[in-house]
Amino acid sequence: MEEKIKNPDVQHYNNGDHVRFNRRAHEILDKNKEAIDVSELLTDYELKLALEEHIYKWMRQSEFTEKKAAADYDRDKTLIGITATVKAATKHVIPLMQDYAKHVFVAINNFGNLAKADYNAETAGIDSLLVRLRSKEYIVAVEALGLTPWLDELEKYNNLFKEYANEVEQELVEKPSIKYKDARHDTDKALRKIIKRISSLIDINGPEAYSQFVSEFNVHVNLYNTQLNEHYGRLHAKRDISNAEIDTIPVQTYMGKPVYVIPVVKIRKIEKDNTESIIELEFTKDFTVGYKNNAAAGTATLTIKGIGKYSGEIITTFNIVN
Repeated sequence: MEEKIKNPDVQHYNNGDHVRFNRRAHEILDKNKEAIDVSELLTDYELKLALEEHIYKWMRQSEFTEKKAAADYDRDKTLIGITATVKAATKHVIPLMQDYAKHVFVAINNFGNLAKADYNAETAGIDSLLVRLRSKEYIVAVEALGLTPWLDELEKYNNLFKEYANEVEQELVEKPSIKYKDARHDTDKALRKIIKRISSLIDINGPEAYSQFVSEFNVHVNLYNTQLNEHYGRLHAKRDISNAEIDTIPVQTYMGKPVYVIPVVKIRKIEKDNTESIIELEFTKDFTVGYKNNAAAGTATLTIKGIGKYSGEIITTFNIVN
């Protein structure tokens, strides 16, 4: 039975992992709230975490700024392509094509160099240019010069620019009033208060009533601390196997000599995409086994100790019958 809550190394988590760790920690706390009796502190923790998540989400939305810039680049490139195509066609070998090109070129020039205009002027200018070139006055020349696909592309990128510009504008409206690092600090502080309170309750009331929560919470902490160790390349850091999963050992038959079994030991790992995977440890490489009461019928005890890259120990039992 685990009696102490492990402290998460939250100050070293990256922002995404910090939010995900605390969201799962909150779920574990909320699920066990009746047993652990920290309702007031849990409410404060939830509020602090919600604010951190809001700011983190706002920071993530800043990707629309990059998308806006990309759409602007694409529409500028398309504008330049249209202009170059039309200008080249003014020297076409067919006189009629030259006339078409000159007619369209004048229309484009009337809008000036839209690619050099400010965002709003360019957006409005492209909309007007598209209406002009798709009008009856220019549609025959546009089709003859093969500009229809170009205009469709220009419209697509201009519309994308409008969409992303609107998202960026919304970001500015929703900009949080405090910095992310301050919100993150407040979340950590709220969680530390909860851990401190539960640790005190365990000292006062004993560990039994809190064992399920402590075990589940410590598994969660171990997963993230292990991920952190791997991220920073801390090869010397040993991975604790005290929360490893042990497959049920089948009942063994006593044949007049000590019974030795090799348990199947598994640990959980958080992958880069935040999914969990199971790793099966290797006997003699990752762990050793000590035996007790395995020389007669009854209940035998196995003590599994981590070695190599692993540390800690876990105890399990199996039955022996005649």
